[in-house]
Amino acid sequence: MKHVYRSMLIVLAALANVHCEAADHVAPVAEKYPGATPGAEFSFVNGAFLLTCLRWKVLETNADGLIVSQCGDNTMYATAANGNPVMTLNGKHEIVAKFTPFYPDTTFPLFVGKKWSGKYEGQEGSYRKWSGDLSCEVKSFESIQVVAGKFDAFRIDCIDRWDAGIIFLHGTRKSTRWYAPAIHFTVKSVNEDSKWDYEAAQVD
Repeated sequence: MKHVYRSMLIVLAALANVHCEAADHVAPVAEKYPGATPGAEFSFVNGAFLLTCLRWKVLETNADGLIVSQCGDNTMYATAANGNPVMTLNGKHEIVAKFTPFYPDTTFPLFVGKKWSGKYEGQEGSYRKWSGDLSCEVKSFESIQVVAGKFDAFRIDCIDRWDAGIIFLHGTRKSTRWYAPAIHFTVKSVNEDSKWDYEAAQVD
């Protein structure tokens, strides 16, 4: 009988161990975006959102609910609610990129399997404008290596259906980005139109 009890205990311990290991690998839920702390700094490998400026510093969250960051004379705006891109301005305060009301590439809470969509108006420089309808899904929670280091991140795949309002100027573009909840930052974005790519070089 002792052998039977011992065998049962071994089986139960093994099952408990399997359960614990499975729990350890369950993807987390990022409940909300904490915003950005004034004075925090971050840098990109080759710049971001059509600006080649590398090292950025968070200035404030303004009265409009936008996070304001600066790199030299360049300025970047993002929503405080989800960190979505809104606008970048160059040193002459000219529009480099603009999304109205914002580019909806992230929305909280984040968890594997979540889907969402959102419409926006896009602008590049003074003249190129288009309408976009973005659909995204959190595909997985995985490790990714970037220049800033190795992070566990939500992989978000998106399809952007865009229309410039002119015959033949419409289509779809795919993109993938990785949001690392431990540092509250999207560490990499890869796009079919590569000029929108970016990668974190450092996050402080």
